[in-house]
Amino acid sequence: MNKPHSIFILSFPLLLLLAGHPSLAGETLHSLCSFLGGDYVDYNYCVSTLSSNPAASTADGHTLAVIAVNLTVTNATAVKSRADSLSLSSTDSFIRSSLLNCSSLYAAAAPDLHSSAAATAAKNYTGSAAVLADVLRVPAGCDQGFERQQGAVSPIRKENNAFSDLTTLAKAVNNYMAQ
Repeated sequence: MNKPHSIFILSFPLLLLLAGHPSLAGETLHSLCSFLGGDYVDYNYCVSTLSSNPAASTADGHTLAVIAVNLTVTNATAVKSRADSLSLSSTDSFIRSSLLNCSSLYAAAAPDLHSSAAATAAKNYTGSAAVLADVLRVPAGCDQGFERQQGAVSPIRKENNAFSDLTTLAKAVNNYMAQ
């Protein structure tokens, strides 16, 4: 009759030990980024980018995939807004036209990014990664518009590169989760 009581006494220190340890889910971020870092996503970039969302420190792989895709959605909106703003203030008609083209490209990508986010949320990681692969064409398409005029430089090249990096990260996380 004393056995259940003695099991509790023996189990209690173990419970306290486990309660005092941080969640293993917090290790998921570092494990995921370590795995991706061996491929084509920089470990430090992965950790710092995903950690921009406070939930990342305790997130599982699925939640990290959702965070990554949501970051691309937010960033695409910001790049579109930046292109719109610069087009309004540009006095050069070629630059203004190229910026409006960029804005259109990012606007056209928005439904695809929302589709990717929905696919990730539904755990259709392969589908989400395929959509993200297509969306990766947007920054290059934007930059190519400026190349039509010799000496023209995209005023949003930095933003295009940041979007490309974020989209690559989101695609990599979804590919990882699809395994």
